Amino acid sequence: MRRSLFGFIIGALTGLLVSLAADYDLFPTWTGRVGDLFHIPGGARSPVAIVAVDAEALQQYGRPDEWSPEQYAALFQRAYEARARVVALDFPLSPSVEGALSATLPNGLMIWPAIGVGTPSLQDGWITFPYLLRPTSEAKIIGHINLLPDPDGVLRRFPLWIRSGTEAVPALAWRAAALYLQAAIPPPTNSPFRWAGFTLTPDRGGQVQIRYPARPGSVPMYSLRTFLEGDLPPETLTGRILFVGVTAGEGAEVYRTPVGEMTGVEVQAQVATALLAGSVLTPASFSLTALIILAASIGSGMAVARIRPLILLAVILVTIFGSILALTVAGISQGQKIDPFYPLVGMVLTSFVAGLWRSHDERQRRARLALLLQGRASPRLIARLVETPDGERLLNTDVRFVVALFADVRGFVRLTEGQDPRMVREAASHHLSCFTDAVMESGGIVTKYVGDMVAAIFNAPLPMDRPVDQALRAAQDGLKRLEKLWRERPSMMRMPMGVGVHAGTAVVGLLGSSQHPEYDAIGDTVNIAARLSTYAPAGEIYVTEAVVASAGKEWAFEPLGVVQVRGRYEPVLAYRLRMEG
Repeated sequence: MRRSLFGFIIGALTGLLVSLAADYDLFPTWTGRVGDLFHIPGGARSPVAIVAVDAEALQQYGRPDEWSPEQYAALFQRAYEARARVVALDFPLSPSVEGALSATLPNGLMIWPAIGVGTPSLQDGWITFPYLLRPTSEAKIIGHINLLPDPDGVLRRFPLWIRSGTEAVPALAWRAAALYLQAAIPPPTNSPFRWAGFTLTPDRGGQVQIRYPARPGSVPMYSLRTFLEGDLPPETLTGRILFVGVTAGEGAEVYRTPVGEMTGVEVQAQVATALLAGSVLTPASFSLTALIILAASIGSGMAVARIRPLILLAVILVTIFGSILALTVAGISQGQKIDPFYPLVGMVLTSFVAGLWRSHDERQRRARLALLLQGRASPRLIARLVETPDGERLLNTDVRFVVALFADVRGFVRLTEGQDPRMVREAASHHLSCFTDAVMESGGIVTKYVGDMVAAIFNAPLPMDRPVDQALRAAQDGLKRLEKLWRERPSMMRMPMGVGVHAGTAVVGLLGSSQHPEYDAIGDTVNIAARLSTYAPAGEIYVTEAVVASAGKEWAFEPLGVVQVRGRYEPVLAYRLRMEG
């Protein structure tokens, strides 16, 4: 519970900070780059075509700003003959040409280009230019041709209007789509509005983001020469919107888009296509974005702070990661732009911070547990307690089923009589260490040393599958270690030991002074094991009926009959464990 709470707090705080960063759009470049990875193509089938002023046309007809009125008249006459509905020019014209041409074709409308000049600025939610170059005749329908890449140079959005002073001009592609649909263009606004059956939601710069097609070139493109010479099949351009623009030479502006490079006229055609198909993304509301960020952050924080093992943690984090991506794809498919960048940042930051906290917390817990159990439990057992979410609570006082093991030196007083105390201390230390190591290796805990006796318990604080078998292995291993010690150090004083083992309930936990508690076990189960060890001859293991009943089939016992242990009214039915070999 404690870990979950800290993970929740870390995730909530990190999520709030990342949500604020998302609200202020602090990392637009990274947001755009990550969003490009999830660009879902929009509809590309629409009545839009491009007439390209390519290298061949430039060589044959010259640059558009140098064309004569007669050349423009020929262009519009050919569009009239092809029965095009709208013709939109994607390059500025000279005033002399503008005044010499008619604004309206018999079968449709011509859109004249306007362009903002100077450094644009964001004022009151709109893109404002110092100057606006536009046709001189007020009767002409105009649309601006400005395209503004994001700070990283990628063109993802286009401005619905640009302004200069009090005058606002709609985008060329938007004007063309509106004329084709005969839908009115509303006055500038920075609020969502309905247009042509779907919602347009300008961002703070008055721009909207479209869904480009899967690849450049998805809109039909025809060379200006082919168009003017009438080499196109009949009905090819009937009822279409024609965008005329430069695709080669110095006049061609090339932009990077989420799906590749495109010239300016191609982008205009793609914008019109998206507007006609309704393939425009609506930015997700701040509340939805913040909710996704908080959910990802809190989920990651709680998982990292609590979940073990690492494989399960990895599965959960991958699930959260996948959920963010799935929400992003589902939102874009429905026309809603959900930026995955900030939720992913919240997830990563929370995981990192929660991981640092968990590492620090585990070091502290390991230090506390090591202080309590150092030299009495194996490092493996301490590590398992650390990794267990409520491991320290398992040390609290409780009634548990345990297997108690006591190993006692036979004839300690007689062996040490007249001996150098230093030699006695050294010998006792080595002999008790044999049983200490055996207990720790078998997963038990040494609870105390009482003079020449070592006490241990199994099945606490962590439960064991077969605690009786583990205790018997520890007893047997301890006696074998004694024999090995005697062989390796024949000059050392020998202290033969007898072992007693009993199973039952006992009070286990941190006992003693609150300033200096020790993990111990008390109760009748412990007393019986202690008394039984004093009856066991050197090199023998005495056990009770409870141990025999719970032991595995690999153990063999010989009944000893009833033993009246000191301090108890009721006798104990004892057995001797047959040693291996």
